[in-house]
Amino acid sequence: MSTKDRCRCLSMKYAALEDNQAVIATPERVLNGHPVGPRTGTAVCISCGVPLYETDIVFAYAYRRAESVQWVVARLFCHSCVSATIRTPTFGTTEVLVGGRLGTIALATPRSHRLCLTELAVCDLSPANEGCSP
Repeated sequence: MSTKDRCRCLSMKYAALEDNQAVIATPERVLNGHPVGPRTGTAVCISCGVPLYETDIVFAYAYRRAESVQWVVARLFCHSCVSATIRTPTFGTTEVLVGGRLGTIALATPRSHRLCLTELAVCDLSPANEGCSP
């Protein structure tokens, strides 16, 4: 296939994507299975430093900037340290506080296991069009 044909084919695919409606996913669906912790099998509460293990109830603060497609899980909390709300929402950033359990996910390429978020429910949400300037 020539370069010209390849470009025309790609432009037709992109045009078809723009015509279709986007798939909308809730934060708990997007974050379910998201790896957490700096290394295999380790996670700690950001407030008190207590180690968190598989099946522990945890709360996670995650955000996604308006120009980004990926969520960042910035903080993990144990049950006794979590705040009930997102205290200072940031304009232009969707922020969410979810609660659930720690599970385990197998990563194929490094052939290892990591702790991940499972059984999630949204505790608090701040949409991108609310909050203060960064």
